[in-house]
Amino acid sequence: MADQIQCKELSSKKASSITTVEKMFKLFFQIILLNTIAFSHQFFLTTTEVRLSDNQKNLEVTIQTFSHDVEALLKAADFNLANLGSDREDNAIDDFLIDYLSDNFIIQDHYWKYLGKKVDGDFTLFFLEIEKFKSPANVAVLNTIFMDMYEKQQNIMNVYGQRNVQSATMTIDDPAFKFEL
Repeated sequence: MADQIQCKELSSKKASSITTVEKMFKLFFQIILLNTIAFSHQFFLTTTEVRLSDNQKNLEVTIQTFSHDVEALLKAADFNLANLGSDREDNAIDDFLIDYLSDNFIIQDHYWKYLGKKVDGDFTLFFLEIEKFKSPANVAVLNTIFMDMYEKQQNIMNVYGQRNVQSATMTIDDPAFKFEL
């Protein structure tokens, strides 16, 4: 009888320790899953800097994007990305990106010139310039870059004027910004 009681106690302790292990495993798995979900979230963001050149005649524009967004855009247009950012890159890629930027980054009453891009790991920079920039009192900018791909896309713009810095965040609901230099 004493042996049966000891067996039941051992069996009960074993079941209790298994349940504890199972609970710990479930908790560990939930923590891993939560971290994976939380840290795999993509940011839908570009930043644009606009400033007058040192000689105060040209408007210089630098658009910083995440490279994976540029790659997704190019993949959707069926481009081969094997040589992206290298000397062997297909010239059609730049032509496509110029067209895309022309449709999605517009400065009122001005045409910008594409100077090039730099693919640097996680980031891709686009360099634009407006020569002989004549600034009216206010200049409107439409920036819808990647808004056709991501509903939560935000495009931050910083304009460095002679007297101050003006900033705005453009979204799908409010993709325009007015600034003065």
